Amino acid sequence: MIKIIALLHSAVGRDWQTPPKEMGLKTLYEAEAQGFVEIRGEFQKRQFRLTPMGFQTVERDRRRLEARKL
Repeated sequence: MIKIIALLHSAVGRDWQTPPKEMGLKTLYEAEAQGFVEIRGEFQKRQFRLTPMGFQTVERDRRRLEARKL
């Protein structure tokens, strides 16, 4: 789950984007299976974007992390 959260936090908005280089396909597919991201493309041209559920999860986690800093 930690790798999935790292993937979600690496996303910039909800547009299609390439995954971070250190992110494996298994993590992408796990995130897709859990409904956090959508995936398109093959091999080096693979892209992902956050689903509404993934976007809400990231926003909630960011707020939680900010609250811990205070």
